[in-house]
Amino acid sequence: MAMSVHQRPGLLSRLREERFDLLVVGGGITGAGIARDAALRGLSVALVERDDFASGTSSRSSKLIHGGLRYLEQGDVGLVFESVRERQRLLKLAPHLARPLSFIVPVFHHSKRSVLVLDLGLTIYDTLAAGSGVLRHRAFRRDALLRHEPLLRKSGLRGGVRYFDAQTDDARLVLANIRHAHRTGAVCVPRLAFERPFPARGPVGGAVLRDLTDGSEIEVKARTIVLAAGPWSDEALGLWLGHAPTRPLIRPSKGVHVVVSRSRLPLSHAVVMSAPDGRVVFALPWPNVTVLGTTDTNYEGPLDQPQTTASDARYLLDTANAHLDPLGGRLELEDVVSTWAGIRPLAIGTRDDTSGTYQTSREHVIQSDPRGMVLIAGGKLTTYRLMAAETVDAVLKLLPAERLEGVLPSPTARLPLPGADRLPAGRAPLETFTAEMCRRKRCTGAVAGRLVLAHGSDADAVLDLCRATEDGLKPVLPGLGIRWGELRWAVQEEMAMDLVDVAVRRLPLYFYAGDRLLDVVPEMARRVAHWCGYEPSRAADLAAGLVAHIEANRVVPDGPGD
Repeated sequence: MAMSVHQRPGLLSRLREERFDLLVVGGGITGAGIARDAALRGLSVALVERDDFASGTSSRSSKLIHGGLRYLEQGDVGLVFESVRERQRLLKLAPHLARPLSFIVPVFHHSKRSVLVLDLGLTIYDTLAAGSGVLRHRAFRRDALLRHEPLLRKSGLRGGVRYFDAQTDDARLVLANIRHAHRTGAVCVPRLAFERPFPARGPVGGAVLRDLTDGSEIEVKARTIVLAAGPWSDEALGLWLGHAPTRPLIRPSKGVHVVVSRSRLPLSHAVVMSAPDGRVVFALPWPNVTVLGTTDTNYEGPLDQPQTTASDARYLLDTANAHLDPLGGRLELEDVVSTWAGIRPLAIGTRDDTSGTYQTSREHVIQSDPRGMVLIAGGKLTTYRLMAAETVDAVLKLLPAERLEGVLPSPTARLPLPGADRLPAGRAPLETFTAEMCRRKRCTGAVAGRLVLAHGSDADAVLDLCRATEDGLKPVLPGLGIRWGELRWAVQEEMAMDLVDVAVRRLPLYFYAGDRLLDVVPEMARRVAHWCGYEPSRAADLAAGLVAHIEANRVVPDGPGD
């Protein structure tokens, strides 16, 4: 079932006319997972997001699905156990969105942990993941480790370990959940802001929303409201209460990533590095670039657009330089292709409130108001499906008995996400589907491979749309592999409404290209305006929006206190 900007007016009409069992406020991974879970159980669901789906934290993570070795060190064994199980579910139910990734942890003379300690810790990690199908870790001496990853810094290197977790495209994971909810009957609409519930007292009857495209108000009738607002949880709770919460729910933590060219750092594996302050930093191989991240620091600035400062970038680059030998010499600020900064919504109360954010647990909290509201805060990307199921369980306790007839248990632990629903069974479903697609569609392995990795079993339909689009199979920029037809797919099937939606959250164009993208912004704007059905004059506004995003995410000078 298509999900395009052209359907938005019809979806708004449904919001005005129908009464829903629950209204989900927030279109990040948690809200998207809740909407999917509830719709699949048979509830009537609406989801609203004041910006684009995944526009907050859920497109600004390290894009990893992992158990969290450091959570094990902190004693969160239960969280690690849940995480490794959910990792394996996602590898099975969405192999195009969660792919195994090999991690190397080098040990130097000055390292805090020896190879033996890491070996023992990873043995526990592997035991918790027993039966998951992920390869077990191995320890290596210096020379063997260098054969696996030649870019490791040789000076002082003693050896290290290799283990396996998984990598994802966080924004596309959100979209897959939104699309499945949409297919199942949920009404999911971006650019709608939650204003207040109604009535002000007594059981909830619904909510007043504001359409941010034209400023109009919409009243939506709903028996329950779920607040899944991530970093904006305190703000959303304040709108529910009619006043600011007496105690904050969320401790914001800023996480920064910087991207460098793969020609400078062509890693074969992800590398786990230890920054001078003890925090873990990853060097992550992507198809066209290498990502360094993340920072983890208390944050008190604007939540909508946290910035990457020079000190943030140097922190990551210096950590990489201390562990790796980049081609062409040390990494400097001039090597940064693109950046992103996000806010982690760490739930207060799961750890001592005086601790730093790095020690704060990633566990989530769920709170219910008998008037008809459930709030979920905190958590981590890997366990989003469990968080969603628990939240829907809390919603069911607030619904009248007649609405519970025929409601099913959560089925999401066994149902594939869109893009995995037509993949072949077996140990290499993506590779098998790619080979079949090449024969069936008479296309090259490079084209089919790129489309299958991004879109899974939808790659057939994406290729058809590329072929039906002028220059649809031509790369947007040389060397990136992303085709013009994929931009059209983002508009027609994934409800992209502007260029930032397309180039940042539907496709990794900005991350791969950075300022290089400026060369094609006018043409992108012209095409997207046409596909969205906008007046041609709006192309200039679309272009300006993406240019502003690129400029806002450049490294900025340090401010006071940095």
